[in-house]
Amino acid sequence: MQSDRRKGIYIGDFFGSIFVLFVVFLFSSTSLFPQVVNNSLIESNAIKSGRYAVTFPALETIEAEESEAIITIGSSILQYATDGRCITEQLDIPNHNVYNLAISGANPYTEMIQIPKLVEAHPRAILLDLGPNSLWNFYESSNAHSIDEYIQFRFTILSITMAFNTSLEWEHLLRERDREYIATTSVERMNLTSSYSQLALDRVLLQHSHDFLELNYVDRKIPGVGDEGWIEYLQTPNFMPPNFEEKNQSEVDTWFEENMPKRVKYGVYNPQSNGTLNHFALEYTIEQLTNAGIDVFMVAAPHHPQVYDYLEPGQIDGHNHTLDYFEGKYGAIPINWFWESWEPGMFRDRNHLGDVGREYYCERVSEILNNYYQA
Repeated sequence: MQSDRRKGIYIGDFFGSIFVLFVVFLFSSTSLFPQVVNNSLIESNAIKSGRYAVTFPALETIEAEESEAIITIGSSILQYATDGRCITEQLDIPNHNVYNLAISGANPYTEMIQIPKLVEAHPRAILLDLGPNSLWNFYESSNAHSIDEYIQFRFTILSITMAFNTSLEWEHLLRERDREYIATTSVERMNLTSSYSQLALDRVLLQHSHDFLELNYVDRKIPGVGDEGWIEYLQTPNFMPPNFEEKNQSEVDTWFEENMPKRVKYGVYNPQSNGTLNHFALEYTIEQLTNAGIDVFMVAAPHHPQVYDYLEPGQIDGHNHTLDYFEGKYGAIPINWFWESWEPGMFRDRNHLGDVGREYYCERVSEILNNYYQA
């Protein structure tokens, strides 16, 4: 009889231990393990750029800072235009810091996922990338397949890196086919995380052992979360090297002659007035931010002056209409420089600023912010 009781106790202990291990595993999978993978994605070469994994850790950091934040979000156009340290140093308003969280390939549809966390971080203002490139039906374009791949990649990384209790209030705006890339349960989160976990951890091992093992490894020089240089990176990321700046005028002319007749037909130069996925995402984004008392500046940066030679009259009217709409409905502040003709030497290519252009952008943005907040 005593032996049977002991046997029952042993069996109970065994299953109890299994249950505890399951709970620990589930907790680790949904909180600790994704954090490990997230840090690995940022610091290693597991994905094409660790910057894609920066968004949510960056917002956590910014929220914890004591200073007021002004945050840039959007595509590579603002990513490579914004030197946050430069703008911060030229601000006359005390205790404010400018951060650059814009990222290559981003569009309003992909970036709306961060809005609940952005509202929670409660910056003073958002510099929102809202040029013509943000206002087209990318799912109808000739390169829709590659854009779908980007959306899958971006949504997966964001889903892995956001806190498990993050609001999904934007979920109703997703296309049905994109919902599978968003984790709404612990199992879904674990599955998405596992798609990058082995690769991320392998790259971390390579990062820390390549010298000893004499293996090929390229350091992309993105600091780890909280490491030295992390805050500076969130203000001023790594910028692209010169391009047009190193070409003579004949070479630049040839590039435009060979490329712009085709590119001018793309959606990025044919903005719609309304009705696109990006418009719906912008409506949600601007409404949520302004309702939270966060100022929204809609920034349309200029393109290389030779671009405008290929545009037809009225081709960009959808962009102007969109800015007017959001200004009138939500009080968003337009900074529409798209039609300004900046010097050719300020651009590294047709739509990205180089070093000189970035300095000029810094002066212009600083002036607007100083005038707005000191008025």
